[in-house]
Amino acid sequence: MRRHTPDAFDTAVQKGNIWLKDIEKAGKLRSRFQAYAVLRSVLHALRDCLPPAEAVKLSAQLPLLVKGVFFDGWKIPPKPARMTRAELDARIGHGLKEENGVEPARALKAVLAALHLHLSASVLETIEPVLPREVHAAVHAALAEICAEEAVAQAAASKDWQAADLGGPFGE
Repeated sequence: MRRHTPDAFDTAVQKGNIWLKDIEKAGKLRSRFQAYAVLRSVLHALRDCLPPAEAVKLSAQLPLLVKGVFFDGWKIPPKPARMTRAELDARIGHGLKEENGVEPARALKAVLAALHLHLSASVLETIEPVLPREVHAAVHAALAEICAEEAVAQAAASKDWQAADLGGPFGE
């Protein structure tokens, strides 16, 4: 008797691997194992800063396996954690304790790059204002840096394309 996995599971695994690959690339990480640790640590830190309703709204946009990582071990608090930037870095760092060489700021930026790439801008704009002030500032600065890097990459690609244009319709 042959057994097949439902298509939903195959798709979930594929999407999860795409996210891990994007995080690995954005964070200049060594492996998908490291990317998973970064994803888990950052998502848990951000989740814990959000009011429960906002955490659920954010999770609704995540692919199935990433959503599972987001909710894993979550006990709904009466109030969201009011973290400073140092506390956010410490919480991310705690989740990365076995991943030597990954700074919390780089981990945060790598996961935000994946969120920026895969989610609508309105989702991130919705959660930013409800984050604690210093966490909001860190998230906003990282997203601004990601957008600036994206603009530079697009400009470079456009410049490369224009340089390849030889003038006329027949390369004259």
